[in-house]
Amino acid sequence: MSHQLDFITPSHMALALEKLKNGEVPKDHQWSEYWINHQGRHFQFKYCVELAARETRQEFKTTDFTSNTSSRGFIASLGFHILYKSANANVQSPRYWVAGSQFGTYGAHIDVIHEFLKGRYWQTDHDLTQGEGTKLLEILQEVKLNDRLCIRYFDKKQSRVEIAAIGTVTDLSAIASGKLGIQWDYNPPKYKGAKPSGSGSGNWWKTIFELKKREDIAMIFGEQMGEWRLARLAYNDTGWVEPSGKTGKSTDPSTHEAQFGFGYEEWLFDLGKIIAGYHYGFLEPVRGQPSYVNNEYNVWLYTVHAQTGRRFWAGTIHNVTVIDQEEAEGVYQEYARNHWLTEMEQQVIASGANEDGFSNWVGVNMFNIKFRPENITLNDPYIEIPVDHPVHKIKRYTFAHPMDNMQLIHRSKQGPVSTDGQEEDEVDGEVFSTTYTRPPKIIEIRHLHEKISKALKKLLRSQYGKDKVVTDCNAGYGYHEIDLRIEHAADVFTFVEIKTYNNVKSSIREAIGQLLEYCHYPDQIRASKLIIVSHLPPDAAIEGYMKHLRTCTNLRIYYQHFDLDKGILSKEY
Repeated sequence: MSHQLDFITPSHMALALEKLKNGEVPKDHQWSEYWINHQGRHFQFKYCVELAARETRQEFKTTDFTSNTSSRGFIASLGFHILYKSANANVQSPRYWVAGSQFGTYGAHIDVIHEFLKGRYWQTDHDLTQGEGTKLLEILQEVKLNDRLCIRYFDKKQSRVEIAAIGTVTDLSAIASGKLGIQWDYNPPKYKGAKPSGSGSGNWWKTIFELKKREDIAMIFGEQMGEWRLARLAYNDTGWVEPSGKTGKSTDPSTHEAQFGFGYEEWLFDLGKIIAGYHYGFLEPVRGQPSYVNNEYNVWLYTVHAQTGRRFWAGTIHNVTVIDQEEAEGVYQEYARNHWLTEMEQQVIASGANEDGFSNWVGVNMFNIKFRPENITLNDPYIEIPVDHPVHKIKRYTFAHPMDNMQLIHRSKQGPVSTDGQEEDEVDGEVFSTTYTRPPKIIEIRHLHEKISKALKKLLRSQYGKDKVVTDCNAGYGYHEIDLRIEHAADVFTFVEIKTYNNVKSSIREAIGQLLEYCHYPDQIRASKLIIVSHLPPDAAIEGYMKHLRTCTNLRIYYQHFDLDKGILSKEY
């Protein structure tokens, strides 16, 4: 029986993939849940099929067919690996897990791979309430949506492994019973050979473990794990949304920040400026380094207060692409058209820096990277790095590889304790103490707050009616104003507080106090529902936190993410 896509051949797909490797995907085709894994990179399934159809000279668009089991199965039958990624989960680099294929004890194993594949899940039969089972549960609780998992057979005597299936984690709701929901790949690579060995290769005898070695991930999953690099940022004590002044800047006269009082990375997290889903920024370590261009990295960011020598871990960005000069110049022109360059120059002047260092720089000297806003994790406050940490060995702005013992282990989960004027943290398992000085904190992106307020008002008025949605509404006492109020019926309101910190938890922290006061001070109930809105999507921890707040307080308080670029308000979390 013929198939709707049977006019497409493997060579047509190969040509389409080659074009995608070297070109941009149009904005209206960037969203996808199914992807073709080709040479370690992922490409949108439906758009790739449309490009392949063009190679046949047929007019065939993504709207002409459905991405279903039949169409995906046909393309997979041509020799292509297709995988699933949830569009509702954070788009950060996944972790890679290896899991067993059998139930029972050694010598009495029962193969359950067929049940796993048919039911689209993986599960352990261990008792997770005692003994080794409790340790296994701790491992399972580290698994996140969109993580990748393979099922293995392991011949311990011969030290050989065989991969039976690969998939994407789609459901975490049954972790307490040892179960993960999995969407299995179409036509995945199925490695069969010697057991990987060495640091990061893991213990293949375990029920489930994380595979960390880049070479092993490429061999087992056929994917390229994002390469980690370290990058130093010019010091900024307000979260790199605008220049913060000369405090903490380098005094080395050869550096731009010493000469002019600011660095171009000081707008790195000004996420009010988005172009086709990406924010463009600057990292000094990749400037003038053509070997990094068009490559993708995960970047661990730190900063140094030049006067005190104190170092701080600022956060991370996943999937950072280093752009070429042509793209940088195009971005510069777009910034000019939007009057963003004028705004940035005014911020330089307001910070007390020298604007001469701004107006004379263009293109790739101002923009050399791009990333999606949802891929940042910014610490608030910054985390001070102890003096014995390896980062202290780096003296210049280099795009360095991570060193041994990079991990910062945060305060335990046992709860707050008194430190009598000192602060203790664990680093690599050891406790260190330093005299407490409040680390720098991130600030709101003020102009982004205004943009979201205007766009959200327009969207909600289209849903509830113009007279039902009011912005900057008096809270009912004093001179305090609610960002946005929705009237559902007589005296039935929702209060909305917009926050634009580049850390979702910070936005929630700042908004909760205001919303509670607006709603209840001094002895009132002015709103039936409270909403916190920011520009960043929540992760699983934030979703759980909001649910927990509602459970333990009985307040109807929710978080929503507003995508300014698309004009879409997420569901309530």
